[in-house]
Amino acid sequence: MFSREDTKALKGIAVVMMLLHHLAGFSNRYPVGFEGFKSLWEGFITEGYLENLAANVRICVSVFFFLGGYGMYKRMESGKGSLLDSIIGLFKSYWKVFVIFVPIAFIFFRRSGDGICYLCTRYDVQDLKTIITVVTANFFAMSDSINSEWWFIQTYICAMFLGTIYCIVTKKNKYFVVELFIIFMIDVFIRSFFPALESLDEFNRLASNFFYDKLLTIENRTPCFFAGITFAKFDAVVKIKKKLSEIPCSTLVSFIAVFAVMWCRGFVLGELFDIVYVISFTVLVSKFFDGVKPVKKIFGYIGKHNTNIWLIHTFFCYYFLEVTKIVYCTRNVWVDLLILLAMSLVSSVIINFIFKKSADLLTLVKKKFPKKSTVK
Repeated sequence: MFSREDTKALKGIAVVMMLLHHLAGFSNRYPVGFEGFKSLWEGFITEGYLENLAANVRICVSVFFFLGGYGMYKRMESGKGSLLDSIIGLFKSYWKVFVIFVPIAFIFFRRSGDGICYLCTRYDVQDLKTIITVVTANFFAMSDSINSEWWFIQTYICAMFLGTIYCIVTKKNKYFVVELFIIFMIDVFIRSFFPALESLDEFNRLASNFFYDKLLTIENRTPCFFAGITFAKFDAVVKIKKKLSEIPCSTLVSFIAVFAVMWCRGFVLGELFDIVYVISFTVLVSKFFDGVKPVKKIFGYIGKHNTNIWLIHTFFCYYFLEVTKIVYCTRNVWVDLLILLAMSLVSSVIINFIFKKSADLLTLVKKKFPKKSTVK
């Protein structure tokens, strides 16, 4: 079984990993005066384990692409969604956060001067024309200058576009292994061929080309999106999980295997085999969650808010000066992570509440003042 509840739980753990990545993965983004994290195990900090962990959990990006491809195929298969529907849905979620947080940013968090982290000064714009231009460009996701972590929107839209083409091209294929081979070859080209091509003088302008940057660079994670489509098409996640269930103590084995995958990614082979890691991670974590239902429910609830949390959290840990000091107040990475998660999750709940009540009010107004029909 690999239901929507399973994907929500996976998105939940992925978004928590994203928060850890942004919280602890960039020492140059810490608030001014923050002296770094502390730990009871001193070597966890001094020997670079936290730094490596924060970098390693960036696999969450690949997980989101994999689950995005999986979900898109299932919607298309059921006839309930199209590429346009998916894009509109993404922008609706984006705009809900945008219309609340962007005014807050420019009204309450315009900061400048010495002793302030450079990230907290980006809303110090005095010229009205510049503000209108910046807001408009960001509103339509043509720029990510308001929040740099919103780069994902353009890239994800491109992945959905390519994913739709991939579904059409591979529609008649009936062999799982054939599609996996195609995906691995695409991954090799994106990771090896195109960077080598870009390094040649004749093709050095590729790096500045919008379509190349969004469609054919490593950051795109397109092969992971394709993998999600293929695993949905052949129900491969369900089949692998059934095989894992035949192993004694499968829940414990899955947990250990997840740790092994992350260790291999972090210390042995690096990101080179992310296409393999993300498939393994997704299946193993899902199998682990099946054996610990309460944990699955917790991450499922977080996953229900994953889009809002992704769009919101870096305002708190990077851009809103006074709030960053709250987030980094304890110097314990796990406590600060919980603070950031709690603030982002509560903000998501409030945003959803505001828009639900607004929709209910609009419905009530329409009922009270129905449109008068005109009979000719």
